[in-house]
Amino acid sequence: MNENVSRPRLSSDGATATNNEATYVSSRAESATASKHAEAPLIERLQDEIHGALEPIISHAGSYALFDFPDHNNVGDSAIWLGELAYLRRRYGMAPAYVCRADHCNFTRLSTRYRDALILIHGGGNFGDLWRWHHDRREALLERFPNRRIVQMPQTLKFESKASLARTREIIKRHANFVLLVRDKKSYELATSEFDCSVVLCPDMALCLGPLARIGSPRYDLLMLLRNDKERAEGVREVFRDAGRDALIDDWRMDEKPMRAARKVQALAESVVRFPASLADPDDLRFKYFMRLAERRVERGLKLLSSGRFIVTDRLHAYVLALLLDIPRAVVDNSYGKNSGFIDTWMCGADRVGTYKTLESALEVWQRSSRTL
Repeated sequence: MNENVSRPRLSSDGATATNNEATYVSSRAESATASKHAEAPLIERLQDEIHGALEPIISHAGSYALFDFPDHNNVGDSAIWLGELAYLRRRYGMAPAYVCRADHCNFTRLSTRYRDALILIHGGGNFGDLWRWHHDRREALLERFPNRRIVQMPQTLKFESKASLARTREIIKRHANFVLLVRDKKSYELATSEFDCSVVLCPDMALCLGPLARIGSPRYDLLMLLRNDKERAEGVREVFRDAGRDALIDDWRMDEKPMRAARKVQALAESVVRFPASLADPDDLRFKYFMRLAERRVERGLKLLSSGRFIVTDRLHAYVLALLLDIPRAVVDNSYGKNSGFIDTWMCGADRVGTYKTLESALEVWQRSSRTL
């Protein structure tokens, strides 16, 4: 029996003879494009930029593995993961041969059954020592496969320690075939000056979800979706007095642990019901399960964003998803300039949205816009 297998290629609508993967995103995109979407030309331009960056790297791959499934409640990371899958499905008709969490990767299986698969590392904003847990496991993957073609999907780089930067530099130097995609010019300058590898500038992969339709009608004049973690800019959450009573102040909502476990059990059960043939292949069942988890998390985020007529946020993917939903928005920068770096690199004024240093400034934009909404 040939153990070097790959996931079946998909047809243009995302289906094989036995399953129908990734219908959630395509159905939402189709409902959005059926009506006028003001941001569609901008989204298409950014998707073309993504394809221009990735096509020379990925086009010859016969199969791929996707490392570091974001098994947490941050909606943005799930949107990136679904966008990565959407891009590869639409452009190359491929579903992943193997997916895994960063802390549950079967290296032996990658070395044997999937030895010819291109290894892709899930993108986002955790390349560096700000979010050390993910970066440690990325470095372990590079050390485990020093000669294997490994592609880091678009990331923002942030190192606070010179020692951490030096360690990453040495690990990349010892690797023979690593490609690093970055999603802003500042990260590109850092990577090209510090790392001995191919570095490519590329927009965020969540944009590959395409134009999306609101879920329901807005209930609040203003939604302020603001970080509550270590990327929060100082003083951002202290300025609420001008929001008004028709405002919702929130962050990506986190499930309590019992509810989180129940949702995972439900997602697994739904995967088995929808794709019973997957029971014969644990790797395929894991993929379907991860898909369902990511879909549920993104849907929860889209519902929250859709509840606002205008969004003020310091989360990059609240901004990106608001763009895809065609919801008016103003962006406050995060603690180290991630939001402004992305917008300054790719928007070139086309989105008519800038990043603001203070929440007061962003609220002034909302107040001006509210007169015409």
